[in-house]
Amino acid sequence: MQNTPTVACEFCDELSGASDSRFQRIYGQDLLDRTVFESDSLVAWPTIGQLFPKSILILPRRHVERFADLGSVELDEFSSIAERVRAGCGTPGNYLLFEHGARAFSGTGCGIYHCHVHFVPVPDSLSVASLFPFAYHSHDSLLDAWSFHEKGNNYIVLRDTFGEIASIGQEVMSMHNIGSQYVRRKLVEIFGVQRPWDWREYESPEQDLLSAYRELRFADVS
Repeated sequence: MQNTPTVACEFCDELSGASDSRFQRIYGQDLLDRTVFESDSLVAWPTIGQLFPKSILILPRRHVERFADLGSVELDEFSSIAERVRAGCGTPGNYLLFEHGARAFSGTGCGIYHCHVHFVPVPDSLSVASLFPFAYHSHDSLLDAWSFHEKGNNYIVLRDTFGEIASIGQEVMSMHNIGSQYVRRKLVEIFGVQRPWDWREYESPEQDLLSAYRELRFADVS
């Protein structure tokens, strides 16, 4: 299990408070820190590249490449902080949880190999089959899904708006040419979002991120 990045990690830079992190370059005049919820091991941040308002990332403080590689304490804390995020966002009726877990040497993923789960409120219900229109694995829980992919290198784990949990692994991803930010691409396509799917294209402050921070930072939902 890798705890220290072998190459520069944007999330580690941000967690350390580095003044040259991407977040500080964009938001330094407005915010010093975008943390809205935290536990001993995890933090929750409004996403850079808000496809929908109150999109949130949940990630560990230490550098680990995939949620499937986290320890039991961090995984136990995940359910609690995910519920805090959901409640803080007004308990949305429709939301997705997903992670593209990838090891750095695979060269896949979004370019940041510090694991993070996306919490995304969406405008309407959305099924696993809408996002995975091919063979996929079904699971009883996110923990089961991560355990299933413990020995792999690349996967996507998803909880749809109905609570169904599914995943795909490297074989299916290669077969269907599934690459970086696949779920974000699909959300833009399905909902006709008039914003870039690529989070790297967001180079100026987003009002949705600032609003999410201001609304959620002091929400007493713990």
